[in-house]
Amino acid sequence: MIRLWKFTLFFVLCLVAALLLNLPIQQVLPYVKVPDTVRLVGIDGTLIRGKAQEISVNQFPIREIDYRYMPSCIPLLKICYRVTYERGTIQVAYDLLNGDTEVNKARIEYPVLEIVRHLPNVPVQPSGRMELQVDDLAMVDGKPTALNGKLVWRDLGLDDSGVKISIGDYQMDFTGNSQKYDFKLSDLDASLDVDGEGEVDATGLYSFDIRIESEIGIDPQVKSVLNLVARSTGYNKYRIEQTGRLPPDVVRQLFQ
Repeated sequence: MIRLWKFTLFFVLCLVAALLLNLPIQQVLPYVKVPDTVRLVGIDGTLIRGKAQEISVNQFPIREIDYRYMPSCIPLLKICYRVTYERGTIQVAYDLLNGDTEVNKARIEYPVLEIVRHLPNVPVQPSGRMELQVDDLAMVDGKPTALNGKLVWRDLGLDDSGVKISIGDYQMDFTGNSQKYDFKLSDLDASLDVDGEGEVDATGLYSFDIRIESEIGIDPQVKSVLNLVARSTGYNKYRIEQTGRLPPDVVRQLFQ
């Protein structure tokens, strides 16, 4: 009899779990707290797998989304999903013990022109592609507590009346927490040698110091831009140093 009850209880638990996992996602979303900066459009599916037309984060859209539950996280007492979308992938894990949210192996790519639309008073029209790679992101109560990754600008250049001038690929490595972000700039396959570092804290105060030089010469149009934003420190050598405070809305997007 005891063995029968154990079997029955196990069967009931499995049945309940199966029913929960196959719930339509629309019945679950009302109980999920979504940040004000996130907008969900056209989500359809279950807790196990589904699709979404678009998720907008701080006005940046992610389209053609497929999500899939990852049962391999069950022994770790985490709920994990692998999300693929138009321009990349991401793995999200929710820790059932402490309520932390972790993001790993995220990659997303945007044309620079899509990003520039959200930035006021850009003196030149840049070109290229921005590739964001997040190695690790931990969040508590919707706020980042640890962040590591890099931002790669592919084919950085200028668009001068339809004539594009490319000066190569550049990278910004970043790390931070709920109080401060630190970043380091470097060149990859590029015509300019770039080395720099900077930081921004939770109050919006920022500072950066970037050194730029070239041993093979600099395109005259690129040099004219450098003369506008940097000071010359020698032949084909420039330096950009600046401190200031970010607008409050930008600070909220970075730290909240």
